[in-house]
Amino acid sequence: MLVSSRRLTSDTESADRRGCRSARQVALGGIAALLLVLTAAPAVGQEDSVAVAAADSAVVADSISAAADSAIAEADTLRDSHPQDAPEATGFVFQTPDRKGQLRTRVSIRLNGAYDFNGLQNTDNFDTYLIPVGETPSEQARFYLQATQTRIGFELSRVTTGGVVFGRIEADFRGQGNTFRLRHAYGEYKYFLAGQTWSTFSDVEALPVTVDLEGPPSSTTVRTPQARYSATVNDSMSWAVAIEAPLADITNPDSTVGDAYQGFGDITARARLTSDWGHLQMAAVLRTLSAKGSEGETDFLPGLGAMLSGRSQVAERDAFLFQAVGGLAISRFVGSLGGKGLDLLYNPVSGRFEQMLSYGGFVTWNHQRLFDMNLETNLTGGYLGVQNKDFQPADAYKNSQYVSANVFWVFTEGGRTGVEFSWGRRTNKDGERGTATRLSFAAYFDF
Repeated sequence: MLVSSRRLTSDTESADRRGCRSARQVALGGIAALLLVLTAAPAVGQEDSVAVAAADSAVVADSISAAADSAIAEADTLRDSHPQDAPEATGFVFQTPDRKGQLRTRVSIRLNGAYDFNGLQNTDNFDTYLIPVGETPSEQARFYLQATQTRIGFELSRVTTGGVVFGRIEADFRGQGNTFRLRHAYGEYKYFLAGQTWSTFSDVEALPVTVDLEGPPSSTTVRTPQARYSATVNDSMSWAVAIEAPLADITNPDSTVGDAYQGFGDITARARLTSDWGHLQMAAVLRTLSAKGSEGETDFLPGLGAMLSGRSQVAERDAFLFQAVGGLAISRFVGSLGGKGLDLLYNPVSGRFEQMLSYGGFVTWNHQRLFDMNLETNLTGGYLGVQNKDFQPADAYKNSQYVSANVFWVFTEGGRTGVEFSWGRRTNKDGERGTATRLSFAAYFDF
């Protein structure tokens, strides 16, 4: 309460004067108190308004951040997932302060080993093309152990006003001398992708889970630089088209005799139907290869291939996977034939190059929760063949058969192990055959 500053100057003032002065002081004090209340009340209301506004802003910020998280999570589900990749739930996630950017690190420490009963003599993969035919060393057993499949990867997502920008970089140690080898390096925004990843001609989601890195000999597992456009027709239909890096894979007995190259990149396209039961995919590739023979003539040789693949969930725990592929001059896209020089072959009689026809496929039965445990089993059978040329030697590759059976066990979150038995047989042009059997095992620690 406000108190008057005026002091009493005399103790002899009359009682009436003192009473009037006391009444005036009380009145003044009451007015002052009323003014304080009236002036303080708006201040309290203003603070409440600021607090409410701040709370609303926090709600809006949380909503924006939640939308960003949802957009990033949705974008992450759109990536092609190979069955040998680390589970989606793994990785360490770091976010920017505004929660619009995200970095996910993925590390998979892998130990792979194999025991060849009859000496395939290939330390990396169970490649049916390399099965020896009629050679004594094929009867010698061998043991292999390596950790070069260990992978390190980064996934980046950023929410922008137009959508999510996604990027992925991944490498392993399977380069020359156990050095880094680039597996994936690409960016993606909405329907556009640029960089190196699985070929648009591939369907990695239809591949079986295998311990051996090669898998079925006819599987289309090529990673290549590309520019891709994808589109969604509706909830169940999508398609994509891409220009991919050219690579003419030829057999030339003498580099001075002829030459082959590509004047334009490979054109790949695919269409996918997705439903509750699984997916079905059709893909095609068109190539334009140029070959210069020994006489100086240049031929323009087209390459054309098609593939049908899919995965069907036939029961709660059982799935059926398949793939069929075939075409001219497409061996670089086909598992065991890649890098064997079977796109084009030089004909010494005509002095010209000719396309090679290759074809194959596989089927897989997948069963989850074996014995009601964290066990997964896969049984796969496959075939791969080429149409031999008259000028090829008698020991040229003709076809191969493949069978594998495995069991994977998830023993803890981020830890899994598997064992696999593989059998293969190679047949040459002259009918001679060779077989190989391998026991493979692996242990993965995914972080």
